[in-house]
Amino acid sequence: MQCWPVGVSRLSSGVWELTGAGLAVVAPMVGVPLTVMTFYLKGLREQQAGRYSDLAERVSLIGDELRRVVEDVGQIRRDFATKEEWLRETMWARGRIEALSAAVLRAESELESQGGLVATSKHTHRLVAEMAKKAGIGGERLDGCDNGESR
Repeated sequence: MQCWPVGVSRLSSGVWELTGAGLAVVAPMVGVPLTVMTFYLKGLREQQAGRYSDLAERVSLIGDELRRVVEDVGQIRRDFATKEEWLRETMWARGRIEALSAAVLRAESELESQGGLVATSKHTHRLVAEMAKKAGIGGERLDGCDNGESR
């Protein structure tokens, strides 16, 4: 005779046997799809990891290219600023040359209009020629050289 635990009848042991047999039949029906789902999810995770690494590599390449573009734009700005600076300095030098030319023209016109240096030079030449005549040394030669004045 079998000893059953207290409160458990022979009928309840049959339920356990039936439940075990049912699980044995259902286990392959549940286990196979669970295994397929597990491998499917693992494949998705690997695919996502691969896509993430590809994306990270692309973002890194884009970042490198962006840094290169920023450096090129900076170089263009430096080149443009250099050309702008050169243009500014050239215009300043041109202005200074024009001011100098105007000062020279003003000085020449003052000398010609007031008699200034040209008249003083002619007067000095005449005095030297007269002194040479009085001294008797080459006065004819100096007298004939009067800076283009007519006699």
